Amino acid sequence: MEPSRKLYDQKGSKVAILQMLRVYGPMSRIELTRQTDLSRATISVAIQELIELGLVHETEVRPSTGGRPATNLELVPYSRCILGADLNHQSWIIGAFDLLGNTVEKKQIPFAPLTPEAAVAALAAEIPNFIQTLGPKVIPVIGIGVPGLVDSNNGLLLSSAVLGWQRVELGTMLEQALGWRAVVMNRSRARGLSECRYGAGKNYRHMIYIGVDTGIGAGIYVNRELIHGAIGGAGEIGHTTVAIDGPLCPCGNNGCLQMMAAAPAMELEARRLLRSGAHSSLQLRQGFDLQMLGAEDICQAAEQGDELAIQVVTNAAAYLGVTLANLVNLLNPEAIILGGSIPKSCSTYTQTAVKVMHQRAMGLLSGSTVVHIGEFKEAGGSLGAANMALDQHMSFSFFAP
Repeated sequence: MEPSRKLYDQKGSKVAILQMLRVYGPMSRIELTRQTDLSRATISVAIQELIELGLVHETEVRPSTGGRPATNLELVPYSRCILGADLNHQSWIIGAFDLLGNTVEKKQIPFAPLTPEAAVAALAAEIPNFIQTLGPKVIPVIGIGVPGLVDSNNGLLLSSAVLGWQRVELGTMLEQALGWRAVVMNRSRARGLSECRYGAGKNYRHMIYIGVDTGIGAGIYVNRELIHGAIGGAGEIGHTTVAIDGPLCPCGNNGCLQMMAAAPAMELEARRLLRSGAHSSLQLRQGFDLQMLGAEDICQAAEQGDELAIQVVTNAAAYLGVTLANLVNLLNPEAIILGGSIPKSCSTYTQTAVKVMHQRAMGLLSGSTVVHIGEFKEAGGSLGAANMALDQHMSFSFFAP
């Protein structure tokens, strides 16, 4: 075989194998043949070439019953890097990751003012310096996660109340600034993709991710692939109605889930109760200022047994629990992963939501659905966005020596 042959990808076989190992983890040759619909001969040749290129290696899996070990194929750690960035408040969290989801490097990039131009300029200016710190070769695509409704097919941020941006062509702006292909997606969907492939949901094929903090966003994953919807809006459960006469949401609707179950709702309810004369350990904290009361304070107090805080947290969590029950009945997921600052810091919130889910959903369905807390912190959105960028723009030319 001539060395140059490794640079070709007959029938897309090498890309197909790399994608299967990225998304589903280690596999045997037989499994790869079945999943890709490629012939055994094509699989065998492609795998040998991928091994010679240092992208794939063989590992032994010893059966629990003893006997001859089986052989699996898996990706070589740190053979290549993919880049992703998550926009949070007025800074980026940029990360470099290998094809197995391992973090190579990450960095925070602040910018000002809060405009699309400043955000793109800061990211584009820092990437060349960031790349210089990395060991593995970098694949020239980038994914970014941003808050708001995103048309991922066109790299278009349709609307973001958090940022105050509308109809921003972030994908085009980044591609012009970097000369790379860019993918833009909702950051909750990006964070969920990280959990789906590498975190708390990695052992499940069908799962839902829900992030709860100042807002509520979600991602729906089937066979470890994100369901986008017609224009990228699948997963906007924060704007599903849970209280017909509830408070007005910035989206224009009344009683949206995020107005009842997210951090701002808990803060407003706690302030209302305290102003009405209710007593709480929150009032005894040094420097207590009702206007400065945050959800993290309420969650901490609830964990310590404060009755007012428990009331606020359980009321908010009950609305999420009803929503979880509806999702279980509608989509029958294997797992639901709860991420964001509220579920991660407050077991009272999580336990209440799960309890209500089991009360409200069909027993046979909820009984087969597990609920886990997300594993990723600040780099989760960057990793998920990077994966989506490579999913959409995968080319074997990226892996040439």
